[in-house]
Amino acid sequence: MGVTSLAYQRGDVVWVDLDPATGSEINKCRPCLIVQRNAANETSPTTIVAPIGDARGAKGNVLNIFLAAGTGGVRKDSLVICNQIRTIDAVRIDGKLGAVPAPVMAAVEKGVRVILDL
Repeated sequence: MGVTSLAYQRGDVVWVDLDPATGSEINKCRPCLIVQRNAANETSPTTIVAPIGDARGAKGNVLNIFLAAGTGGVRKDSLVICNQIRTIDAVRIDGKLGAVPAPVMAAVEKGVRVILDL
């Protein structure tokens, strides 16, 4: 079977089924932010995402980037969780919710660099 390109791009917020998960991995169906470069999204059946979770009143930090309700299509104040990035197969994606603005993506990029010590 040949590689097909993803219909999604870096910065898109997509609905993803993260189950099954193990141990402390983030699970269930939830929004995720695509962080993989577009050139790889165009040639690979997988992509790299950062899960998005409920902010529960938190304002975020370098590893948990705050998303106000409505940003990227999220329904409530949320956090992009940079220390839980993972590679997923495209079959886990169940639609696009929106896309984040450049300043949010820049903050996420910084968080990923920090957690990976790049």
